[in-house]
Amino acid sequence: MTNAQIIEGVARSIYGDDAVDSMIRSGIEIPLHTVKGWNERGSYKVRKGEHGIETRLWKKKAAKDADDEGIDQEFYLAKAFLFTSKQVEKAD
Repeated sequence: MTNAQIIEGVARSIYGDDAVDSMIRSGIEIPLHTVKGWNERGSYKVRKGEHGIETRLWKKKAAKDADDEGIDQEFYLAKAFLFTSKQVEKAD
């Protein structure tokens, strides 16, 4: 499962299947991202008092964390928090 599929699943629980299907059909990006994801789309900050939706997303393992036995596990599931567009605002 990819990060996009994980986020889509979380979005379905928030917005509902019909809304998410409509966004996908229309080519509209699902408005649900980590803080880093929002900042890749501009300068955003989480509104005071808001709490993200906890999930696990794939994260690239740092080279120093590579397995010593020669098996390089490049990605791992890490705790992440997703925020809707109503939970963030443009930073000043």
